[in-house]
Amino acid sequence: MGEEPGPTERGRLPADLGRYAGHGLTWALSTALFLYLGLKVDEWLGTLPLFTVLGAVIGAAAGFYSLYYHLVIEPRDRAEEDGSDEG
Repeated sequence: MGEEPGPTERGRLPADLGRYAGHGLTWALSTALFLYLGLKVDEWLGTLPLFTVLGAVIGAAAGFYSLYYHLVIEPRDRAEEDGSDEG
Protein backbone atom coordinates (compact mmCIF):
# COMPACT_ATOMS: atom_id res chain seq x y z
CA MET A 1 0.00 0.00 0.00
CA GLY A 2 1.76 3.18 1.18
CA GLU A 3 5.49 3.42 1.53
CA GLU A 4 7.19 4.61 4.69
CA PRO A 5 8.68 8.09 4.37
CA GLY A 6 12.43 8.18 4.01
CA PRO A 7 14.75 9.62 6.66
CA THR A 8 15.05 12.96 4.88
CA GLU A 9 11.27 13.32 4.61
CA ARG A 10 10.84 12.38 8.28
CA GLY A 11 13.43 14.92 9.39
CA ARG A 12 11.85 17.64 7.30
CA LEU A 13 8.39 17.37 8.88
CA PRO A 14 9.32 18.95 12.25
CA ALA A 15 11.18 21.75 10.48
CA ASP A 16 8.21 22.48 8.22
CA LEU A 17 5.82 22.25 11.15
CA GLY A 18 7.87 24.76 13.13
CA ARG A 19 8.17 27.07 10.15
CA TYR A 20 4.45 27.14 9.40
CA ALA A 21 3.49 27.38 13.07
CA GLY A 22 5.84 30.35 13.37
CA HIS A 23 4.16 32.08 10.43
CA GLY A 24 0.73 31.45 11.95
CA LEU A 25 1.84 32.81 15.31
CA THR A 26 3.29 35.88 13.64
CA TRP A 27 -0.08 36.56 12.05
CA ALA A 28 -1.99 35.98 15.28
CA LEU A 29 0.39 38.04 17.42
CA SER A 30 0.49 40.98 15.03
CA THR A 31 -3.32 41.03 15.02
CA ALA A 32 -3.43 40.83 18.82
CA LEU A 33 -0.76 43.49 19.29
CA PHE A 34 -2.42 46.02 17.00
CA LEU A 35 -5.82 45.23 18.50
CA TYR A 36 -4.40 45.94 21.96
CA LEU A 37 -2.76 49.16 20.80
CA GLY A 38 -6.02 50.24 19.18
CA LEU A 39 -7.87 49.52 22.43
CA LYS A 40 -5.38 51.65 24.38
CA VAL A 41 -5.74 54.53 21.89
CA ASP A 42 -9.53 54.23 22.16
CA GLU A 43 -9.34 54.36 25.95
CA TRP A 44 -7.09 57.41 25.74
CA LEU A 45 -9.27 59.28 23.21
CA GLY A 46 -12.65 57.89 24.29
CA THR A 47 -13.50 56.70 20.77
CA LEU A 48 -14.24 53.02 21.50
CA PRO A 49 -14.37 50.89 19.20
CA LEU A 50 -12.94 52.91 16.31
CA PHE A 51 -9.20 52.34 16.82
CA THR A 52 -9.74 48.86 18.26
CA VAL A 53 -11.30 47.69 15.00
CA LEU A 54 -8.83 49.68 12.93
CA GLY A 55 -5.91 48.20 14.87
CA ALA A 56 -7.21 44.66 14.44
CA VAL A 57 -7.62 45.16 10.69
CA ILE A 58 -4.17 46.73 10.29
CA GLY A 59 -2.57 43.98 12.40
CA ALA A 60 -4.30 41.23 10.44
CA ALA A 61 -3.30 42.83 7.14
CA ALA A 62 0.32 43.21 8.27
CA GLY A 63 0.40 39.61 9.50
CA PHE A 64 -1.13 38.36 6.27
CA TYR A 65 1.39 40.32 4.21
CA SER A 66 4.22 38.78 6.23
CA LEU A 67 2.73 35.32 5.72
CA TYR A 68 2.26 35.93 1.98
CA TYR A 69 5.77 37.32 1.61
CA HIS A 70 7.46 34.38 3.33
CA LEU A 71 5.35 31.65 1.71
CA VAL A 72 4.87 33.01 -1.83
CA ILE A 73 7.19 35.87 -2.77
CA GLU A 74 10.40 34.77 -1.04
CA PRO A 75 10.39 31.19 -2.45
CA ARG A 76 9.56 32.51 -5.94
CA ASP A 77 12.45 34.99 -5.79
CA ARG A 78 14.77 32.27 -4.52
CA ALA A 79 13.72 29.97 -7.38
CA GLU A 80 14.30 32.75 -9.92
CA GLU A 81 17.79 33.40 -8.50
CA ASP A 82 18.63 29.69 -8.64
CA GLY A 83 17.37 29.49 -12.22
CA SER A 84 19.35 32.52 -13.35
CA ASP A 85 22.58 31.10 -11.87
CA GLU A 86 22.25 27.95 -13.98
CA GLY A 87 21.34 29.73 -17.27
